[in-house]
Amino acid sequence: MPSDSIASFFNDAKANRVLFPDQVEQIIRQPDAPQTDLTALCSYLLEKGVLTQYQADAIREGRGQDLSFANYPVVDKIGPCPGGTAYRALHPSLRTPVVLRRLNTSAFGNSSNSGVINRARTFGMLPHANLLPLLDAGEYRGEAYAVLDQPTDSTDLGSLLIEIGGAMPGFLAAEYGWAIASALRTIHDRGGWHGEVRPGLIIVGPLTTKAYPDGTTKRRPAHNAIVKLAETGLIPAHALTAQNSRTPDVLAYLSPESVDSNSYDARGDIYGLGASLYLMLAGRAPHTANTPNELATKIHSAEAVPLSKLRPDLPPDLAALVMRMIAKRPEDRPQTAQEVQDVLAPFCRAGTLPPPPAVPMAVPISSVTTVPVIRDTALPVAVPVAPPEPDGWGVNPDAFADATSETDAKPTRRKGLSKKDKNRSKLLIVIGLCMHLTAFGLLVAWLGGYINFDSSPAPTEKKEPEKEKTKTKQPREKPQS
Repeated sequence: MPSDSIASFFNDAKANRVLFPDQVEQIIRQPDAPQTDLTALCSYLLEKGVLTQYQADAIREGRGQDLSFANYPVVDKIGPCPGGTAYRALHPSLRTPVVLRRLNTSAFGNSSNSGVINRARTFGMLPHANLLPLLDAGEYRGEAYAVLDQPTDSTDLGSLLIEIGGAMPGFLAAEYGWAIASALRTIHDRGGWHGEVRPGLIIVGPLTTKAYPDGTTKRRPAHNAIVKLAETGLIPAHALTAQNSRTPDVLAYLSPESVDSNSYDARGDIYGLGASLYLMLAGRAPHTANTPNELATKIHSAEAVPLSKLRPDLPPDLAALVMRMIAKRPEDRPQTAQEVQDVLAPFCRAGTLPPPPAVPMAVPISSVTTVPVIRDTALPVAVPVAPPEPDGWGVNPDAFADATSETDAKPTRRKGLSKKDKNRSKLLIVIGLCMHLTAFGLLVAWLGGYINFDSSPAPTEKKEPEKEKTKTKQPREKPQS
């Protein structure tokens, strides 16, 4: 029932748990809060950040059922998303922001609610630091839904590229690409695919703000920024076939085989990653057009401008890899995400990639009843940023060039020794051997007691003073007469 008074508005807000009784009492006591005009009160609550426009409209129009879904308080409506509609919501107990997806199973082909939910749970909850995790998936009132984490202080890569207004340094794009390829490898190894790898679904965070002398500010990746691939397991297996239903920021990163036939596999994900790398390095997508039909035609038939012409400063192997990834035929692209990682690794800065996993020791099968399954624990790929930055990305664009120039420099040859120096070296060696032999001989003599190195004087025996002998005078014998 619509709310036509302030009292009924507050009652409906409390009934739908949008406002708590303590909040209502505090609002009423505010001296500047409108007490008679409901429209003015809603504007006041919007200005104070107490309610959103979506919540205020739902309460006034009597749509209280839209303010909660599967026990998740709904805060705002984001809009259409792949396979359904997205909403901003809150965690039921933690009250932290999340993204709620109400899924339309018809967009997933012939899949039932259970099939859509199982796929979301299987691939959306894979343990990888470069995948945005799925928090929940289920069915509520006959409708499938999924709940995703909403990272704070982050944004998608496409928006960040527009805000900074420039292409990335080559090594930074290689590090971002390596991280996403690592996430795709985890998905592909389990028999899945993402289906829509594009800059809008690559999340970068946390971010810092850079102030410029003209007073403007721009966001950029922080020193501990990590890239994450979003919506894993939530891309419809059979998207709508009408090209007009696809926005250019989605269509530009789809492989030729998936534009019309909606055919998805691992090589389609590699095409999307390659097109995203092209945008990072060139500042533009491989193909651009004014209409979706024209864009689809270019994706099928037109060749992208070689990256080496747009960025001659890039290493040739890096530019060649990106062009291979956006090849028209799937068989001409790298066939696995591991292959992409191997080519990108040399172009990443030292210390930015996680160490390779330790190889487990072989265990005889006869000694165990079951063969253990060893899963690699994915490590986060952090992209550090140098403190003194000369560009908008917060990194030194010459860092990778300086490092590679040092490693690629030819080793200096040692100058040969002259004959005089050689004779001097031999003499020093002989003298050294003689000194060692002399020291060894002295040590043996000392141990044998033949040499005493104690320089202190020998103690002298203390003699007692001789007693003076008293001479007794004997009387002379008188001669007898």
